[in-house]
Amino acid sequence: MIELVIALVLLVTLTSAAIGLFYLYEKIAHPEVSAFAEYSFLEHPYLAAATFIGWVAMIPAGFIAARVTGRDPRALWSRELRFRWRNFGLALLPALLFLGAEGIYAVVISDRSQATFTPMNVAALAVIVAMAPLQSLSEELFFRGSLVQITGQWFSPAVIAYLIPLLFFLSGHHYEWQGMVSVTVFALCATFLTHTTGGIEAAAAVHAVGNTFAYAPDAFGVDGVDLAVSSSSDLAISVVATVAATAGAYLLIKRATSQPANCRSNNC
Repeated sequence: MIELVIALVLLVTLTSAAIGLFYLYEKIAHPEVSAFAEYSFLEHPYLAAATFIGWVAMIPAGFIAARVTGRDPRALWSRELRFRWRNFGLALLPALLFLGAEGIYAVVISDRSQATFTPMNVAALAVIVAMAPLQSLSEELFFRGSLVQITGQWFSPAVIAYLIPLLFFLSGHHYEWQGMVSVTVFALCATFLTHTTGGIEAAAAVHAVGNTFAYAPDAFGVDGVDLAVSSSSDLAISVVATVAATAGAYLLIKRATSQPANCRSNNC
């Protein structure tokens, strides 16, 4: 319970501090765009940074909470107490293929008549590409790492340890039923990858690709994958892409990890 309280307090504190700095900056510098006013797209790098900074700032929360309560913070990465870059890289391949295709399709069928392409748009894209994966990693660390391990200390059935953080994750999303089904499918897939691979790397890769492709078109004033306005056909595409990316990641990782070490070194 103490670790959970510390993690939640740090989540709120770090997020609030990061957003508060942006608010203070606006009060002092009066930038040309405001992250606290209504806007439709992340066409300015400042808006892109402000959108992601809250979640990025809370990355240390789970690690600090684990350390303070005497657990090894490295366990948040995986059961091997490290971030396994091979698993992350293998999961990227099907994620880029299937979720990338979903993102490109969403751009192709969207209205691009008001799109702009300026150095400012490119700068906004650079911020999105840099920060969207970090935001995704932060969510995986908290919901599939820290919270799962904390609840796992209270409940012996693994399904309950995963279910409670999953419901907490869903509570932070507010869409129509199509969007909520899409988020639920992703959360279940991320949970599956975390459990079967023994770490968050694969889920983080799939999450990072999905979020990056969803936000990237925003940099140019174009709608991409938007769960807030998802139709039934959008839902079908999203579910197929997410499940396919998950299945591909799982199969690639299992194939790589099932080979003996000497066999892998000899490429057999």
